[in-house]
Amino acid sequence: MLDRRAFLQFASGTALLAGLPGRVCARASAAADGEFPRQVEHVAGSTTLLREPRRVAVISTGQLDAALSLGVIPAGTTRVDNRELAPAYLRTAYAQRAGELDAMVDLGTRQAPDLEALARLAPDLILLNRTVLRAGGLELFSRIAPTVVARGTGGNWRPDFLVLADALGRREQAGQLLAGLDHDLANIAQRLGGQPPSASLLFSSGARLRLMGADSFPGGLLQAMGVTRPAAQRFKGTSRDVSAELLDLADADWLFYAEQGTALASLARQPLWPRLSAVRESRAIRVDTDAFYLNAGPLAARQVVSTVATALGVA
Repeated sequence: MLDRRAFLQFASGTALLAGLPGRVCARASAAADGEFPRQVEHVAGSTTLLREPRRVAVISTGQLDAALSLGVIPAGTTRVDNRELAPAYLRTAYAQRAGELDAMVDLGTRQAPDLEALARLAPDLILLNRTVLRAGGLELFSRIAPTVVARGTGGNWRPDFLVLADALGRREQAGQLLAGLDHDLANIAQRLGGQPPSASLLFSSGARLRLMGADSFPGGLLQAMGVTRPAAQRFKGTSRDVSAELLDLADADWLFYAEQGTALASLARQPLWPRLSAVRESRAIRVDTDAFYLNAGPLAARQVVSTVATALGVA
């Protein structure tokens, strides 16, 4: 863990890059939307899909969100530790399809998917991130069904979404969703003007306190909205751990925070918490953990943008 001096030196020495993280798109299939067979290029190679997938298994972060945004209910999915298979924000968005969400098969955790359950599911497409793979892991998944591998981590959510959409034969639809999001992000940035407020992103998970950086999922969205970040969060990367004694590094005009787990005392009981200006001025907003910090997809992005824009008065 970095001490205060090292943390601030690191943050000040790594400037934010222009543009959203992960904007580079994977090479698209030559096939049009809905056309099969199709050849899907991905981070681990190339996969041929002979027909449109009907029983899709999604393994990794944000892939359930991405599939649902394209109108596909997976046959099976994984969970974050002991959380629900379908997070509350997705259940709310797809309340009319609650029965189909309930029918999804539990495939274990994202970090350790249950390969036996996956084999019993007999999917015709497996979607996962390379962060799941171990030595020889791709071969194991590919023996069960054609497998498409995305890069993973929140900063890569856009190209990962397009790869997933390509495998589902819905890349043009995905492009339209991203274009609509970009349009709204640009409008928000314009409304904020030349002196936007600063916003901090803080995630308390188990025994960890993390400041979210420029390449995190919500960090990229804040940047696209034109929102500035406090000095301690202008580092390039997904997150940095800090101790409770450095909680003041999370201060800003606005603070968007979430808690997961019980190993760490509630943030509100930390000695530095009431000293933060965002807390004193009632600008510390507790946000949806799943949408902000545990998933990275189009629907989560919409929730992040809506939450921040509403707080800042530019919704």
